[in-house]
Amino acid sequence: MKKVVFYLLILTQIVCSQTIDEPLDVLFIGNSITYFNNLPQTFEQIADEQGNHVTVAQHTPGGTGFVHHVNNNSLYAKFREKQWDYVILQPGSNESPGFSYPIAETITRAKRLKDSIIKYSPCASIHYYEISYGIITSSVASFNQYLDRQTLIKNNLIQMAGETNIPFAPIGECFKNSMIADDTQFLWGGYGDIHPNAKGSYMAACSFYNSLFKERIENTNVFGGVTEQDAAYLRNQAEETTFNLLDDALITMYTSTANFNYTIDSPTNITFTNTSSNYDTLLWDFGDGITSTSNIVSHEFDFVTNASYTVVLTAYKDCKEHHKVITVSSDLLSTENYDLDKNMIMIFPNPTQNMFYVKGLTGQASVNIYTINGSLVLAQQNYIGTPIDITHLASGVYFVKTFTKNAELTNKLVKY
Repeated sequence: MKKVVFYLLILTQIVCSQTIDEPLDVLFIGNSITYFNNLPQTFEQIADEQGNHVTVAQHTPGGTGFVHHVNNNSLYAKFREKQWDYVILQPGSNESPGFSYPIAETITRAKRLKDSIIKYSPCASIHYYEISYGIITSSVASFNQYLDRQTLIKNNLIQMAGETNIPFAPIGECFKNSMIADDTQFLWGGYGDIHPNAKGSYMAACSFYNSLFKERIENTNVFGGVTEQDAAYLRNQAEETTFNLLDDALITMYTSTANFNYTIDSPTNITFTNTSSNYDTLLWDFGDGITSTSNIVSHEFDFVTNASYTVVLTAYKDCKEHHKVITVSSDLLSTENYDLDKNMIMIFPNPTQNMFYVKGLTGQASVNIYTINGSLVLAQQNYIGTPIDITHLASGVYFVKTFTKNAELTNKLVKY
């Protein structure tokens, strides 16, 4: 099983991630809802750009569902082809709401597929694809019918996840929340069409990335065939919904994550606190020959011998390993604690027309807005999470700089 390693360079508070050994192999199983607009390939491009190198393959005959997949010899040959790291299972368009078969029958077929996947790829992480059903007409009644069907699909996916121990990527919920927020961002080929358009497929690819890697998409140049402005909106919608539903989609329960917090105690000492989820055992390696299996451990670093150390936390679950890695140095420990976590700060919504929030702050801050030419157009002191009104600003691109006592961060904001 290839291991996924997440790197966090504390000195600059920049996150990147990479896989070691060869790329991760991801298999998409579904139908045209999956293959439209090259959704798997867009996911691959996003993952590669973000440092999680993957190679995608697919078995996606049009008009099929689990009822067809369980009897398809070509699919079982695909299972035997290699050790898959991730497998995506998309139930059929009418299987998902239970229109074609009772959900119990679809769950039975899902169990058969899972058994075959695990037989040949015992370390594979499997996720369902929660589809979106589409909207028949532009009427309010049709939209309400769509919402009812989406609730049915979500409830069925929760039942499937619970009975098979397979989480789902909440893409249908991403579509729903996006349409509620802005119905001009239409996500299907047209009314009465269940297939996603380029926007819908891009949103799905983003949610897959958020769901599988539990990471946000940073500084991307992958737009999936839509405009950069639309791509930013779709990414934000996908991210907000997916991260809010990690528990409901059973991602937290059925997938593992290596993570920890740290506290700087002195110029040579850090206390580390394990915050990993869904693991069997864990191991700290502090880069100096000392290891620990404790949840909370205080460690003294010898910066006379070495200028910096790489600290690795490994969380083990079954045959899988998940890692979080940080690099610490004497420069870091000689400063005060950061109170601005740059990895969690987010401008939302973005793009926006009237107002936005700065999300992820742990304390009071100041927020300045600049034009692309560097002119200050708005300054707000003592910001604590309230909405910032930019109705008076012209449409365009701005830079939002957030300041706290010890750090600052700049984000790009698009106003339309």
